[in-house]
Amino acid sequence: MSHTSELADFAAGLRYDDIPESARAMAKRVTLDLVGVVLPAVHYGPGRIMNDYVRTQGAGPRATVIGTDVVTAPSLAALANGTMAADMEQDDVHPQAGTHPSSIFVPALLGVAEDVKATGEQWITSLVVAYEVGSRLSIAMDHARLYSKGFHPTAITGTFGAAGAVATMLGLDSAGVNSAIGLAGCQAAGLMTWEMEQEHFTKSFQSGVPARNAVTAGELAALGYQGALDTLDGKYNAFDAFSTHRDFERLTAGLGESYEIERTGFKFYSACRNIHATLDVVLELVQEHQFEAEDVESIHVWLPETLAPIVDNNVLTTHNLQFVVAVAIFDGEVGRAQTSAERRIDPDVQALASRITLRADAELQKIFPEHWPTRVHLTLKDGRRFEVEREDPRGNAARPVTDGDIEEKFIRMASQTLPAAEVQSVLACVQKLETLSSMHELTALLRTSSRSQTGEPSQRLARR
Repeated sequence: MSHTSELADFAAGLRYDDIPESARAMAKRVTLDLVGVVLPAVHYGPGRIMNDYVRTQGAGPRATVIGTDVVTAPSLAALANGTMAADMEQDDVHPQAGTHPSSIFVPALLGVAEDVKATGEQWITSLVVAYEVGSRLSIAMDHARLYSKGFHPTAITGTFGAAGAVATMLGLDSAGVNSAIGLAGCQAAGLMTWEMEQEHFTKSFQSGVPARNAVTAGELAALGYQGALDTLDGKYNAFDAFSTHRDFERLTAGLGESYEIERTGFKFYSACRNIHATLDVVLELVQEHQFEAEDVESIHVWLPETLAPIVDNNVLTTHNLQFVVAVAIFDGEVGRAQTSAERRIDPDVQALASRITLRADAELQKIFPEHWPTRVHLTLKDGRRFEVEREDPRGNAARPVTDGDIEEKFIRMASQTLPAAEVQSVLACVQKLETLSSMHELTALLRTSSRSQTGEPSQRLARR
């Protein structure tokens, strides 16, 4: 049996009762976290424009675009919700896979779940499947090899994981799941070109498109459309197309014994995960020693060799360590407002950023990707010097957060779009997710009353 077939067998055969409580609980955390991350994104460019586009497509009202009054086809809802999921740069990160899984998996599954009135148990089961297929594939390919070839691992492997999960939610058998994975292979795409833009449009798009494509793959497979079987490890397989590493065994090793969803990590800053451990250290030093930005003489940071180049004075604001650390010292936080293009040209922030250096470190590389470490040397103008090394950012499995931490983040994010009472209703619904007879109970709470966000989208498009 091929490894693709073994994964498909697992996906089609997994039942809610098979899943340990720890993985079920993580699925609820992931759901709450991602919904909270999407809600404020309706106010920013990528989300506004994508939602305008979806409004013009005229699809039947079957699936909710979060934080709006738009109800459309599941594939279009996945496109919009996936785009918004990545825009805030606070979607989860699977450290070993090097991907943002929930920004694709939750949007792909949510519209389908609403459309077919899936139960909460079916939701949790399908989300667990998504993490098994997608995360295992990224680990087996070695996500660093994809980066080195200019591919975006989140987009590439996320398409496969989400497609397998959509097929599972639609009740397909093993052959159907295998076929959906094959159809995902025809659509898997995503380049690292987003590193060359200041705003977040391309990177956000590369979560929306895989989510949409996964829904297309799953729904077509459910209708009997045949995808090529054994796409992951057969002839002309995905490994050969996207990577230079072939660890087929890792696709299925320990399948059903441990669950990848339990290894994902949560983000608390609107910045690339590579920077988070550094931000933890620097903000703790500011809090403990009570210094201001003008007191800083210099900051020297070391990251693993894989991580450093991605965030070294990058054009993309959220992925520029020097800028992000500087603005964090000024503002005490890093949210969407801190990473705006306008904030980046602040001369005071620029002056501090110029005193921050980043180097790649071979010793730190030795413990990556099991850990995402940093080393920080911070010197103040009064001569005080602080040297701190940290193995993991807050939110990774090695530095876990509580349900309360996730709920606090959700309330903070969701309150930017929903009234307080509605925020609490969504929170209460997700807390009892496994008891829902239909996921429509949740999606109905995620819609807003009609509001004008960008004028009349159909006219805006017609003028082009």
